[in-house]
Amino acid sequence: MRTKLVKIGNSYGVRFPKTLIEECGFKEELNLAVRQGAIVITPVVSPRMGWKELLQDEINTRPVKGEGEWEW
Repeated sequence: MRTKLVKIGNSYGVRFPKTLIEECGFKEELNLAVRQGAIVITPVVSPRMGWKELLQDEINTRPVKGEGEWEW
C-alpha cells in the first residue's frame, strides 16, 4: 500500500486506513522505533492486560485441601 506524508505544522503525518488500524490493534497511543532504516509501529500494551481473563478459572475455584495443607 502506498501513501503520502501529510504536512502538520513543522512535522509530518501518515494517514492509515481504519481497517489497518483495527487489524493491528492500535488505540490512541503507539510505540515508534527505527530498525534497519524502517519505521516500526506497534501498539502500546498494558503489562497486566488480559490477566483477569487468563486467571478467571483460578479466581472461581478454591484449592483442594489435602492433609497438612492450609486453605484459603
